[in-house]
Amino acid sequence: MPGHVDRARAAGMMQQAGIDALLVVSPEVFHWATGAPAGVAAGWRRLGAAMAVIPADPGQPVGAVASDLFAPGAQAAGCSPLRTHPIWPEALSLRAVMRDGASAAELVAAATADRPPGFSRPATFDRAAALAQLRALLADQRLATARIGVELSSVPAADLPALEAAIAPARILDASALIDRLRSFKSPGEIALLRQAGAITEAALAALIPAIREGATRAGLGRHFLDLVQQHAAGATAPLTAWEYVGFGTSPWSSPGTLARGDVVKVDVGAVVGGYSADLARTFTLGPARRLAREVFAPLLDAFEAGRALFRPGTELANIHATCLRTVQAAGFPSYARGHFGHGLGASLWAEEFPFTAADSDVVLEPGMVMAFELPWYLDGIGGFIVEDMLLITETGAETMAGATLPHGLVEL
Repeated sequence: MPGHVDRARAAGMMQQAGIDALLVVSPEVFHWATGAPAGVAAGWRRLGAAMAVIPADPGQPVGAVASDLFAPGAQAAGCSPLRTHPIWPEALSLRAVMRDGASAAELVAAATADRPPGFSRPATFDRAAALAQLRALLADQRLATARIGVELSSVPAADLPALEAAIAPARILDASALIDRLRSFKSPGEIALLRQAGAITEAALAALIPAIREGATRAGLGRHFLDLVQQHAAGATAPLTAWEYVGFGTSPWSSPGTLARGDVVKVDVGAVVGGYSADLARTFTLGPARRLAREVFAPLLDAFEAGRALFRPGTELANIHATCLRTVQAAGFPSYARGHFGHGLGASLWAEEFPFTAADSDVVLEPGMVMAFELPWYLDGIGGFIVEDMLLITETGAETMAGATLPHGLVEL
């Protein structure tokens, strides 16, 4: 399975930044770059478990350093050159040496015949061994003295000196922001995963509505949503998980007790397919909405509709933020000060990633971006309120990837 990097776009951005190659080190960005899993050793989020090098020349393949257990996945993805380092599990493939009549000991001996004397496995993984393979990889790629743009936002401070020493005299430059911008444009494969995640989320949220009834608990509603995701997962083509922020009542963060008539119910949820997270939210009331809830939600919906109309190629995210903020403030809430009204969607540590629809953003919407657009407000004493959709920026506007079948208003149940 190939990675998701737009090599032509990457080449242009690297040329502009004066970079000869990108070095990515976080598990999710390694998978984005290569299409291969980073592997279990990446769970410690320390430098070296899995690393990929993307040359500026789009004609050169993406190279990788991978653990020996997960090297076959990187090889199948086309990583070249590919360097490996050992991790703790003893997991051998015996297929190439299988023969009738051989004992297990004979097969294992044949499969490990090329191991150096004294070979042993580390307790987790050996950073020095992994970085030695990175140095060799850069030499293989003729990048030993190059300018390397590194995903420094994912390099622990404790590991940076070792990285600098390992690849010297190559020069390290911080390419964290460049990588964020590059990842904000989704490949067709990424869009397909996000579309699946959005469809599952929308179906599960719709199926949750009948359970939002008097006497329900926050924990019960949350568990029920997670169960519903699994029930609506028929279209998923990759591993599936989910998250939920369901809250109700006048204390939206703690949601104590049980759901009662007049309560505001905030449902902010997402299914995650192959690491790619949806993000969809609606607000309900159990029975008729109270006056204060109506007064709060009405300007949020007005701001959502005003901002939604601006989602098209060429629009500055800062302009959408200003429009939404101005709309809520003009409705009698001049102190409203929400920091962002949405974010990019993809495969990150959680649902929110660059770019953000914020006042200080310099990002202009372009086709291929997938955004969550949201208008939230959390008022302890009244309740939590939100309306949010998933949007794919197209050549002519924006497609609603999740949320089109659900009313945006304050729905009475």
